[in-house]
Amino acid sequence: MNPKTILIVEDEQFLLEITTTIIQLYGFKTMAAATAKEGLSIIASTQPDLIISDVMMGDIDGFQFVKTLKENPIYKHIPVILLTALADVVDKNKGIEAGAQAYITKPFNGKELVKIINQLLPD
Repeated sequence: MNPKTILIVEDEQFLLEITTTIIQLYGFKTMAAATAKEGLSIIASTQPDLIISDVMMGDIDGFQFVKTLKENPIYKHIPVILLTALADVVDKNKGIEAGAQAYITKPFNGKELVKIINQLLPD
């Protein structure tokens, strides 16, 4: 069985490395993007099985990133987890309304993140 591929879109290098390490420890293959535009470019060439994205990024915020993906029939099936410091209920609702399947606040628990990944990725 091939490992599932997860794209991580995170503009903070340290958090990108930590998230990547945790996910790889659980046997997933990862790809990384430092901006939403870079993430969209990667998705266009290599469709990941799941996407984890920050919300507060310099070029396109995570809400718009998810909305852009979900408006495209080629990519709308890809589950998205928003991983963000924005803990307000209004922000969480905005993320879910944009099309994210899960919304996790930072700091996050690695086991919780992997549990949600496993729930969103069928075997």
